[in-house]
Amino acid sequence: MRRAIYGGSFNPIHNDHIRLALRFAEQFELDKVTLIPTYSTPLKNNSHIIDGEHRYRMCLLAAQDYPVLEVSDIELRRKGESYTSDTIKELMNDDDSLYLIVGADMYVTLDRWHEFQFIFDHVTILVAPRDELDYDSLEEKYLEYKEKFNCRTLIAHQGIGELSSTVIREGIASGADVSAMVDPLVLDYIQKHDLYR
Repeated sequence: MRRAIYGGSFNPIHNDHIRLALRFAEQFELDKVTLIPTYSTPLKNNSHIIDGEHRYRMCLLAAQDYPVLEVSDIELRRKGESYTSDTIKELMNDDDSLYLIVGADMYVTLDRWHEFQFIFDHVTILVAPRDELDYDSLEEKYLEYKEKFNCRTLIAHQGIGELSSTVIREGIASGADVSAMVDPLVLDYIQKHDLYR
């Protein structure tokens, strides 16, 4: 099975997250894309992140109509800082080819991640540029990683999209209409539980 791990705070999960996962699944013929909400992200400020149970349930709602997508609470159950290398170790299976989906901003920091060489040795990195300039810088970083660390990388043909969870949170807090940015079931969940106010 060709399985991709797609981790993130998903705070909240939005339409571009889903579009990206589906695009990668199609382009690289993946059998499953596993969405994994992180408990705590080492290289990010986590102060604004809501409870993991809410983020997990929103991911389930956003993914439920797409058979190729699944959601795992593996990092939420583990608690502590969410190290991707630990998640890979738990999900490794002799029958699977593992891939790791990252955004361009995270890709350029991969060599600062915990046990990054282990990650490079056991997965193929899938990365999406935001635009043409991004693509050029990704190519440059890819060549560096390949030469130094023997990292396998596949770069998507299309960009990642312009949506950001930050913009959505700010929109909700100010009372703006964010219905075009998130799944209707996710928006309903956010309103029902009075999140991001």
